[in-house]
Amino acid sequence: AYTDESVKKALESTWTTAYNTILNCNVVLENIDGSVGVLPEQERWMLKGEMLAVRAFLHFDMLRLFGPVYKLNPDGESIPYNESSRVSVLPLLTADSVIHEKILRDLNEAESLLVNSDPVIAGGPMASLEDGQDVYLRYRQLRMNYYAVLAEKARVYLWMGNREEALRYARLVKNAALEGVTPQFTLGPSSALGPVGGNGGNDFVFFNEQIFAMYIENFDDSQMASAANSYQYQNNYWIEELFPVVNGMTDIRLYQWYTSTWNASVGMYKRSTRKYSGLRSTETTNASPSRGVPLIRLAEMYLIIAECAPLDEANEVYRELLSNRNAPVTVLTETNREDVLKTEYLKEFYAEGQMFYTYKRYGTEQMRWSNHTCGESDYVVPLPRRETSTENSY
Repeated sequence: AYTDESVKKALESTWTTAYNTILNCNVVLENIDGSVGVLPEQERWMLKGEMLAVRAFLHFDMLRLFGPVYKLNPDGESIPYNESSRVSVLPLLTADSVIHEKILRDLNEAESLLVNSDPVIAGGPMASLEDGQDVYLRYRQLRMNYYAVLAEKARVYLWMGNREEALRYARLVKNAALEGVTPQFTLGPSSALGPVGGNGGNDFVFFNEQIFAMYIENFDDSQMASAANSYQYQNNYWIEELFPVVNGMTDIRLYQWYTSTWNASVGMYKRSTRKYSGLRSTETTNASPSRGVPLIRLAEMYLIIAECAPLDEANEVYRELLSNRNAPVTVLTETNREDVLKTEYLKEFYAEGQMFYTYKRYGTEQMRWSNHTCGESDYVVPLPRRETSTENSY
């Protein structure tokens, strides 16, 4: 409903917030090289790498949202790429040039800076405070760390259709736990949540597999209630269709991520997600592993490998992921792989903002549970009015 006024305002807010954050990244980048000696050299490299990567991350999300369907129209007009701390009119670039000349350039430089400076490589996520250590060097999962850069590159290459490079970077992230004594990231174990249907914990966002996350200090009950109402199904059937019980196997994601309540007004049970119900801000004002809203999770790297790898490796990695979720496994073939993995994205990333991008990347004509046949125009979100108006400048 891109012409609806409330939708237009929401999209304009998304655009403005993203580009304001990009502007702030540019302020840091323009000043950091001129402030040698203010920060220790390693921290200066780390901060510069983080800022470059966040700038690329945000531009890529704006490209995925407002740009063309890349597989159909890589040379289509997309977004401006802002590299300045000054507000000015910027040209709209083609999707292909934004990715090749801007996003990958920034991510490559960020990777080269962070590989020599990010403590996540030797110390792991470090998701707690220790005496005498600066908080900025801890909680690496809540920062744009070295492995988040590799994971973002896997995303970008997958969007481009470069399966070979997407596979290479997804493997690097998945295998990071093998590089040192401290595992970097591990799949969110169902044991952390207690038995199926139980209440053994509230780590519904699987913090230990988050590669990059967003800390929200004031995430409170009203936001949780709003989210639950927004992500609510009128009919159990849709969710239960995604999570069938096969041979006694019960997918942990069904029982831990959804609640079911009777709705007398419609005469049926309604399911809503409780994925974010552990993100309360009432316990402490310090950064907490229980309050990381996921931006990139390890599961996504598993699914990229399952999509891009030869079938033997793809099935091995896919089985590993679903075994962790206590879920039945479908054997991947070249014929069914796309459809099976689309369904897996629906299961795994519900309420994490992934499905629109997944459908758009594939150019899917028929979204699940929809009677509408999607064309390219359905996936190209119109730019904010001020971006196309001669009366307003960027």
